[in-house]
Amino acid sequence: MKDKDKLKKLVQIIGDLLKVEGNEWLIDEILKIIGETSPVEEIAKHSVIQNIHEYCVEQKIEKQATEFYNSFPIQEIKDQLIQDYKKMEHERRRDDFENFCLCLYQQIENITNCLFETGVVSTWNNVKHNIAIKSFYDRNQKQYVLPTNGGTSIEKLVFQNTNPIDDLSKWQANRKFRAILYFFYFNKEVTRDDYEFNSIYFTHEEIYQMRNQNHRGSKPSEYQKKTLNKIQGNESKYYFKFYGFLQDFITQIEYNVSNQSILTEKKTENKKTFKGKTANTLGDNPDLAKLFEQLKKKD
Repeated sequence: MKDKDKLKKLVQIIGDLLKVEGNEWLIDEILKIIGETSPVEEIAKHSVIQNIHEYCVEQKIEKQATEFYNSFPIQEIKDQLIQDYKKMEHERRRDDFENFCLCLYQQIENITNCLFETGVVSTWNNVKHNIAIKSFYDRNQKQYVLPTNGGTSIEKLVFQNTNPIDDLSKWQANRKFRAILYFFYFNKEVTRDDYEFNSIYFTHEEIYQMRNQNHRGSKPSEYQKKTLNKIQGNESKYYFKFYGFLQDFITQIEYNVSNQSILTEKKTENKKTFKGKTANTLGDNPDLAKLFEQLKKKD
């Protein structure tokens, strides 16, 4: 017992020495000895090591998120997109598929709302009856042909078989997304049929239904049950499917928006800024936050 007390005092002395400026080398020496004398499995169990690991991961995720949105042209939402991407990555590491989908959907929703307000609202009434789908594949003739009515209107493409809503402020999220697909993903060029258009839309619907699992309340419809049942048990595959969807969506939006003047002409006084903590996305952990700040000072 006395030996243990003496060792505790020795540890305290070492701790005091570590605080002295110029003794940073001592940390390296202590860690080297620990690494040589203790199994990695035992070292990894310590909360300090786990927190350091999370800090290192946070730096990598920060780099990934920044690179992913590096060329994104809508500056006023870019910081928020990066934050949501970082949260999405942390949820994937925790294998929390529902929250992963929530964070992914928040990125798509942010972009959709921004583009809808800046690029759809002002033009919708003037273009909604224009032809959106110019041809379709006639299996009997084995070729692409124009419909007898001259094509499918943008309004019909966006609203499908539902009744159009004149008040754009009352549009549901799925209609806004279909409008963004037409105007900014396909760049107003849905030439042939709507198969590819709807394939992208239905993947968005899958993400949306998983996102809604975070807002449990009303009883799910048969359509919602079918979608959820298809995903449940296959989450490992859907991680990659949804990553692919996000990458493809962002790539197309970046390219097409960058070549349109509608956003670059916006006045700077309307620019929105992200408010809130951006230091990390690890969650509420006072000890980790303290360590995070200490390590930042040494960088």
